[in-house]
Amino acid sequence: MTDTLDRADPVTVFYDHGAEQVVLGAMLRDPLVIGEVEAIVSAGSFHKPCHPLLFEAITYLREKGRKTDPTSVAGYLADEKLLTRMPGGVLYLDELLEAVPVGAPVGEATYYARTVADKALLRDFDAGLEKARNDIRSGAASNPASLLERTRVMISDLGMRAAGDGGPKRWRDIIRPGLDAIELAAEEGSGPPGIPTGIPDLDRLIHGLQKQRLYVVAGIPGGGKSTLGAGDFVRSAAFEHACATGVWSMEMTEQELFNRLICAAARVPSDKVTDGTLDTDDWTAIARVCGQTEDAPLWIDDTKGLTMADIRVRARRLKQQHGLELVVIDYLGLIESASSAPRNQQIDEMARSAKNLAGELDLAVVLLAQMNRAYAQRADKRPVLTDLKESGGIEAHADVVIFVHRDEQFDKTKRLGEADLIVEKNRGGARGTVEVAAQLHLNRFVSMAMP
Repeated sequence: MTDTLDRADPVTVFYDHGAEQVVLGAMLRDPLVIGEVEAIVSAGSFHKPCHPLLFEAITYLREKGRKTDPTSVAGYLADEKLLTRMPGGVLYLDELLEAVPVGAPVGEATYYARTVADKALLRDFDAGLEKARNDIRSGAASNPASLLERTRVMISDLGMRAAGDGGPKRWRDIIRPGLDAIELAAEEGSGPPGIPTGIPDLDRLIHGLQKQRLYVVAGIPGGGKSTLGAGDFVRSAAFEHACATGVWSMEMTEQELFNRLICAAARVPSDKVTDGTLDTDDWTAIARVCGQTEDAPLWIDDTKGLTMADIRVRARRLKQQHGLELVVIDYLGLIESASSAPRNQQIDEMARSAKNLAGELDLAVVLLAQMNRAYAQRADKRPVLTDLKESGGIEAHADVVIFVHRDEQFDKTKRLGEADLIVEKNRGGARGTVEVAAQLHLNRFVSMAMP
């Protein structure tokens, strides 16, 4: 029994059944072609209903080390009761062999494979645009920013497919770039490969804030997570190293963040700004810092109620216009979600989106998060990953998790003016604790180690 679609052999904008036949025929004729074709297309690339079945049968037999000639493939299809899905049964395999140009080299098969892949790309593009149109017309697109972001992600993914990005790479193709990266690191000396955090001991442990990585900075309220993530990291990146930095602050206003950054850089007690008691020396220090940092590549967005989709759209714009290198989000618990899923699932999706943002835009992302206060009831107050509020998704997607811990928050007689930056997760590196001076009156942490 055959499908009437299988009797046609058309060429349209969205599929080329003739090219599909050449690809499958070449795979049946020469096992060496199969690997080359697999690197270009998948079963989903084929349009004619019987062709994905044939492709999967051939690649399955090859994976199992079995023969992939027409007789073997026909036998496998018969055993799986799939042979009746072929138009004409076993005779269709002969038709595929005849479709291959006589003496065609491997390059001929890969040429037709790329044609098949291109047609599949156009089909998926059309389907994605059609879904977006339907969402608009049906009223499902209640959040235009979210719809635009989904469409952009779809187009970005298709663009990567069109460019041939992604997918497995052969070892020999990785050797040269790998050695070049090692050589470059050696030439640059002992400094961190990522953006310096402003705290040398922390840089030695996590090697700076590196591209395509998600850094979670966590603490209890008032513990100093914003001071570290939205303060020290930002000043080091934007003010000291001219790295384009974007801060999304859903907790503090633009003015509050300005006050914190300027007081820390000028070393002026923040309560003087709040009380309006700045003296002449304070004003001089603030004016000097303003002059020095006027052209700093720093952008601050204090819009409330943003979703991760909103942040990604705005970050992407800064990346295109200014070469954004670092994103800081303060903080996870205040990010809005359009989902009706349980909160822990929403948090998981937000953390995943933050990690994807780092990879898509090739930058570092610092995400601030709160800890559960329950850990304060334990005898051992040292935080662990499960102390993250709604922790599962956060710890799964983060590359580095840094807890800001101060003993004096639990016992006013212990280690006054000191804090521990506890690196509890460090993908590809060691965990450890960095002791710092907590100069919170200046909104800053300072390394206690000698330079």
